Amino acid sequence: MPTQKTNSFSLFEREREKDNPMVATLASRLVNIRKKNIAASLSDFEGSSHKLERVKTINTIDFIDDSRSTNVNSVWYALQSMTKPTVWITSIDNVEKISEDLVEQVRQHVRAIVLQNVYNTDVYNFLSSLDIPVYVEMNCEDAVRQAFYACDKNYAVLFSPGVNGTPQMTYRERGDKFQEAVGQL
Repeated sequence: MPTQKTNSFSLFEREREKDNPMVATLASRLVNIRKKNIAASLSDFEGSSHKLERVKTINTIDFIDDSRSTNVNSVWYALQSMTKPTVWITSIDNVEKISEDLVEQVRQHVRAIVLQNVYNTDVYNFLSSLDIPVYVEMNCEDAVRQAFYACDKNYAVLFSPGVNGTPQMTYRERGDKFQEAVGQL
């Protein structure tokens, strides 16, 4: 019988040992529980409403509501999660908020960008410099329609604003508006 180890890696070392399948099973379950807890935490508290929520698929194009993405870190996570070429609807209104990590995700996943309700030419020029088509729309309905037209088959439209809601509209209302606009297509 192996000697009992007391360091923090002992559980994982024992997992590799063939003579104690119970420890291996327990370790495996603990790792899976930890992964599930992390995933549950990332999906948020309310059943993931407006957080990477698949709204509808139209002609092989998935529409995803990520209205809860109220900062560039959340947008980074959303883009990193995309498995299809993506048309990204955003409202980021300040170039200084756009990190190099976010640019990397945009280059990997995004095929077109729709700036919704953004009046900043610096943002437009910066995003255009990434050699990705950039469109500007002032309301949600037009942004969704433009995103749909910018898609090819098997694309996704990701509504991930990257900014807080306004006093006039919370992220929930903004997400509901996106979902209504998708329903009108």
